[in-house]
Amino acid sequence: MAAILRLATGDKAKKALPRKLKFTMATLAGIKPPSNGRVTVYDAKTPGLAFTVTDKANRAFYVVRRIHGRPTRLRLGGAEMTIEQARTAAMMMQGSIAGGANPAEDRRQHRRAGTLGELWESYRDEHLKPRCSPRTILTDENRFDTCLDEWTARKVLSITEGDVRGLHAKLGAERGHVTGNRAIQLLRRMFNWARLPNPAGKSAVTMFRETSRSRFVQPDELPKLFKALNDKRTNPLIRDFVYLCLWTGARRSAVASMRDEEINLAAATWTIPPAKSKNAEAVTIPLAPPALEIIRRRMGDPPGFILPSHGECGHLQDPKNTWKSVLERAGLKDIHIHDLRRTLGSWQAGLGASLPIIGRSLGHRDTAATAIYSRVNLGPVRQSVNAATAAMLATATLGPKGKRK
Repeated sequence: MAAILRLATGDKAKKALPRKLKFTMATLAGIKPPSNGRVTVYDAKTPGLAFTVTDKANRAFYVVRRIHGRPTRLRLGGAEMTIEQARTAAMMMQGSIAGGANPAEDRRQHRRAGTLGELWESYRDEHLKPRCSPRTILTDENRFDTCLDEWTARKVLSITEGDVRGLHAKLGAERGHVTGNRAIQLLRRMFNWARLPNPAGKSAVTMFRETSRSRFVQPDELPKLFKALNDKRTNPLIRDFVYLCLWTGARRSAVASMRDEEINLAAATWTIPPAKSKNAEAVTIPLAPPALEIIRRRMGDPPGFILPSHGECGHLQDPKNTWKSVLERAGLKDIHIHDLRRTLGSWQAGLGASLPIIGRSLGHRDTAATAIYSRVNLGPVRQSVNAATAAMLATATLGPKGKRK
């Protein structure tokens, strides 16, 4: 009898799946992501051909076999490959291995002799895409393009520890300590993944000290912010974006790309899909009345983005310049859009909400508190969010000391 794997489905029921099966588009598409890790099935027609699905719903074809006595997994391509293409590629690679070749070592040698740009492309396609969420991939792509692009044509073995320390210092001075640290950490992961001598290793670079940001909009600042947002000079799209960031406490990227189909008007909830969640898990948050009012007004027919724009992505992008203008009109300084997320949590805390309630409303996932968060339903979360938004609105109307303006 064929060995079986047990897959956890969304409702935690157990479903048996043959470890070896005849690959068809329907059978492979029907494999659900496991709750954690990955699941691998093998093609009954082509020896060594495997198909893997990870807990982040990434899908890819591999050849799995021993090379010089060591079990080796060689990626053939992602789910964009057809089954016939995967079978052909697997048979060619199997033939090459039978002839004495070692594709894994060949790939390492190619990376060793290649440029940093080539190493990045291999790291992105072979490591990030099969394992990481679209949000993580986009973050690393932007970081490489903005921080490491000037080294794209450099041979990887020509990069020294001194070069990396110099780049780290330059980025820290020009772009900030956090950006400098994250760029070097990306470089370190790339070299580690390729198993190359690492000029960005922990012993080579001392990271800048980072201070957690704790800024949020203070009670006496809210009236000024609301007045500037409601000014006729403020773009209505930006105004609604800022208010939604404040009322939902969600990350700005999720708010900017909010879609009609993610909203349940009857339940007054917004479900952020895994692809847009930092933790690659769906997050459902309650919508306070002022947030629901904006969303109702902006929902379209046919469904689409709540905050649409004419840009390539179809939705609003991070409005840094407009936000700067709003702050100038309000006479406020040092407030980032991400601070709006922290503001909701701080107001919840000020009204006595517990940390699990605040964490649940903001979609946090702390491994030490996951079990606690999972037992908190939306009832008390909604009550806390509604109370915090009502308090902010009242402060903006009456002032921080309760006197009508």
